[in-house]
Amino acid sequence: MNEFSQLADAELIEELSTLTTQTARLRARMFELMEELDRRRADAA
Repeated sequence: MNEFSQLADAELIEELSTLTTQTARLRARMFELMEELDRRRADAA
């Protein structure tokens, strides 16, 4: 029996939605960090 077997569909969907939102925020933050690094490299060149 896995950890999800005790959860209702609505709970699984809610957790998936939360993780999807967190992933989108993390991707956006990673993009911002990469842009800043690129800007700093260009300024140093």
